[in-house]
Amino acid sequence: MTTATAITLMTGFFLCLAAGPLHADQTTSGDLGAMARQAMMSIFGDRNASAVDRYFAEPFIQHDPNVADGLGGLRAFMADVAKSPTTGITIYRSLVDNDIVMLHSRYEGMPGFSGPVIAFDLFRFKNEKIVEHWGGQEAEAGLNPSGRSQVDGPTEVVDRDKTETNRALVRNFKQVVTVDLHFERVNAFIDDNRYFQHASKVGDGIARLKSRVSEVAKPSTAPVLIPRRYVADGNFVLAVVEARTERPTTNYDLFRVENGRIVEHWDVLSAIPPLDRRKNKNEPF
Repeated sequence: MTTATAITLMTGFFLCLAAGPLHADQTTSGDLGAMARQAMMSIFGDRNASAVDRYFAEPFIQHDPNVADGLGGLRAFMADVAKSPTTGITIYRSLVDNDIVMLHSRYEGMPGFSGPVIAFDLFRFKNEKIVEHWGGQEAEAGLNPSGRSQVDGPTEVVDRDKTETNRALVRNFKQVVTVDLHFERVNAFIDDNRYFQHASKVGDGIARLKSRVSEVAKPSTAPVLIPRRYVADGNFVLAVVEARTERPTTNYDLFRVENGRIVEHWDVLSAIPPLDRRKNKNEPF
């Protein structure tokens, strides 16, 4: 599937039905993915205030620096969403990695933005409730130099038996190329004629990748791009990276792997506000 459509609450409902009957102590990865999608559809699609109590539980840890901690912070966020004349969400990709669910989405009515935004959200589940959240957003941009958008491209999760192999591949790529800056070894991970780029200001191919990384990560005594977390599900691997640049960001880098090679990349570079402007005290990554 190369064109994503909005995922509705009814979609999530049928996904749950498709999983078959469950015992009281069983929760499948598909259930967690459906719950995360339904939660965000309820907030941004239906503006349903009951979504907080239905899908989330205390103690709730919030890592998005633009949202206050705890369920009280979520309720305040929902109140801000409700003030927007237009709200909506289109979910393009979802991954499930044990108790973590990742959503890659386009939002309308996101507080703090004047137009649509592209976002990654990570949710940690416990006892079938969301108890922790990380989120990064950036304004939607036009097509990149290769004519790709920030969200188009393949969406289907396949090769789940290769999840850990693909996680290791992306982890090694990040360490070797973007942390240790061994650009000469990039061909060990990526083929130059088959690397599709969705970053808003970068086009396809290895040369543009090298140029982008070298702009922000100069050889120095301390790394600038520090991987903090990996989420993997089949052929997709997300790397969450702390970027210690002049204007710090949390970088969400999503990679698609095929036949042992990285073939596609999407990202969001989410600005980290100064400490005195953050709405919670938790690290954003």
